[in-house]
Order: sequence, then structure tokens, then C-alpha cells
Amino acid sequence: MIKVVIEPRESCMPDFVCVAVCPEVFEKHGDGRARVRGGLGEGFFDRSLEACASEAARLCPRGIIRVYRVGDDG
Repeated sequence: MIKVVIEPRESCMPDFVCVAVCPEVFEKHGDGRARVRGGLGEGFFDRSLEACASEAARLCPRGIIRVYRVGDDG
């Protein structure tokens, strides 16, 4: 499992690069910022999404996306 965090979310730019790169993890929110699916600033996902979430983090213009491995699911 991975934990994906946007922090501080208030610094998010409305370019939605993360949504374009990894729509399984990120989505547009009504406040004009990206959000993590299932929450605003953080959420948990299957490790199969680690590569696209990490690429979104790498491409984030503000550098505010973090991806952490949690648990031991291989």
C-alpha cells in the first residue's frame, strides 16, 4: 500500500499536472486545486499505483506531493 499526500494543499497550482499523469490517484476539486481521490490532502492506494503517483510527485511544479510506502504488501 502507498500513502499519497499533498502538503500544503493550499500551495497547489491549478495546472493539474498530477491529474493528467495519474488520474487514478488525483482529481480536480471544486476549489480549483487538485486533490487526492478519496480525501483532500491524503489517501491510501494499492502499490500498483506507486509509479504513476511518484511520477506526478516528480512533475509537481510546487513539489508538494509525497508518496510513502506503508505496510508490507510485497
